Amino acid sequence: MRDGNQSLLGGSLGAAELLPLAELLDEVGFHSLEAWGGATFEAYLRRGEDPWSYLSGLRKATPKTPIQALLRGQNLVGSHNYGDDVVELFIGRARALGVDIFRVFDPLNDLRNMEAAIGYARASGARVQGALCYAISPAHTLDGWIVLGKGLGAMEVDEIVIKDTSGLLSPQATWELVTGLVRAVGLPVVVHSHCSSGMAPMSYMAAVEAGASVLDTAISPLAWGASQPAAESVVAALRDGEYDTGLDLERLSEIKVVVERLKSAHRDQMSALADRVDSDILRYQLPGATLDDVQRELALHHAEGRLAETLEEITRIRKDLGFPPLVAPVRQLVATQAVFNVLSGERYATVTQELKDYLQGLYGRPPQPPSREVRRQVLGQEDPITIRPADLIEPELERTRVRLQRSGDEVSDEQLLNHLLFPGLKIDDPAPAPSPAQVSEDASASDESQAPQPTQDTETMASAASEAPPPEVAAAPMAEFEVEVEGEVFKVRVSGRGLLVTSLGDDNPLPAGSPAPAIKPGSITAPMQGLIVKVPVQVGDQVGVGDVVAVLEAMKMQNDITTQKSGEVTAVYVSEGEVVGPHQALVHVG
Repeated sequence: MRDGNQSLLGGSLGAAELLPLAELLDEVGFHSLEAWGGATFEAYLRRGEDPWSYLSGLRKATPKTPIQALLRGQNLVGSHNYGDDVVELFIGRARALGVDIFRVFDPLNDLRNMEAAIGYARASGARVQGALCYAISPAHTLDGWIVLGKGLGAMEVDEIVIKDTSGLLSPQATWELVTGLVRAVGLPVVVHSHCSSGMAPMSYMAAVEAGASVLDTAISPLAWGASQPAAESVVAALRDGEYDTGLDLERLSEIKVVVERLKSAHRDQMSALADRVDSDILRYQLPGATLDDVQRELALHHAEGRLAETLEEITRIRKDLGFPPLVAPVRQLVATQAVFNVLSGERYATVTQELKDYLQGLYGRPPQPPSREVRRQVLGQEDPITIRPADLIEPELERTRVRLQRSGDEVSDEQLLNHLLFPGLKIDDPAPAPSPAQVSEDASASDESQAPQPTQDTETMASAASEAPPPEVAAAPMAEFEVEVEGEVFKVRVSGRGLLVTSLGDDNPLPAGSPAPAIKPGSITAPMQGLIVKVPVQVGDQVGVGDVVAVLEAMKMQNDITTQKSGEVTAVYVSEGEVVGPHQALVHVG
């Protein structure tokens, strides 16, 4: 409901498809349905759907089965830490609208970043799972995992989760880890792994025999590859034995047909790399999604042949950073920096703001202290913080609510949270969901051996397409989003006809700028395709080595573009809100 959808289809299944499916899954008898939180929250907003309305609908559709949500600790469902007041409100509203179980983790396994979320979730009356992000490195030992497990036990979580997003758990490691946690902590242990490396099914059996209580699975069409093992396969493997789940395979087979049809309708949004086993995951110890991200970024730069070099660089960067688990958002940070280092030919010559924040301790405490040399190269003489990062964040709710209310509209708690987490995303009126009967009838009427028939949604789309004007007069497809720069919000529209940037405080659109100038000595170029979110220099400014001349957003990271020479800014070729291509000149320093 969450991870299978996200891992294989990029979260493209929406409420209209998932709510009828949830009614069917509610009859199976699962421990829970993890159906909310994580990256799917953002995916809903990007489609113009309301994740909160989906949660309310989900609660009504599943009266028998607990609804489970995934939270990145102090990050919630975003990519950076939020204030405690935001964490408290988010968990309170999620609980009120239907979440029964909160699964809380931190990308660095810094328990300080999990404490507030776990405390607020417990206070809400929900069940709470404390998750450990599994990783392999010199900094990760069995004794270390046990210490972390005991720390979660002291926070009074109800279950401990071994969260293996990269598929690195071997059967032997699983046995040792589950056995150790059960004995030392005395809480039920949940195992969550991905099939990217091919080991997850074997590790699941080892987990059961070692005393695990719960296994995470996905219905088979959305299982395997970058997703979890198939529920049907796990149920069948444990059937008629000591660990029989009691779940009905026939009912699961019927649901499988429905899920297969949903997957077929979104097959064009599925990555070919996500649906297979890749041994490079074992070699480089990184999740399949990171492999996909890196290959896509290298392709944009026509540098596909440098994949092995980039993967090796990821390994080096991970060591530099203190061996963090490669879990969102840290995995994006590491992958982006690896691409920068390889394509520029100089390590850490261009760094992201997120890397600076990480080295300053704003993400939390990594498993091992980062390299002093790298920290000095990136931060200079700045010392990292040692306190809990969220202690530096002032309360955010009320000042944001007041700012939003200046437009004259009342702001609900959910709207306030949406803005704080993803300020550039808006909600449209959601489309009505088909009834469960419609989905079930469509599924039972088809034969699995036949080609999938169009769903109601795709039939409607096909009908609309047949009535659309001819191509020469049809409107150009357009994407629209908002970018906030230094308190001023710009609307950016990108379409087949070009790019338009409009200040929301000004009704006059600004043209995107002239064609990219030729690169010459002194030109500072974009390392990759992205959006210019800040240009802090202007013609005539004096700059020194390391000064930031532009901030580029790419791969969900804000990247500082710095100058490697001192001199005067003689030309600025781009403006804030402009989309630029790789190696495009941004600024010239003479």
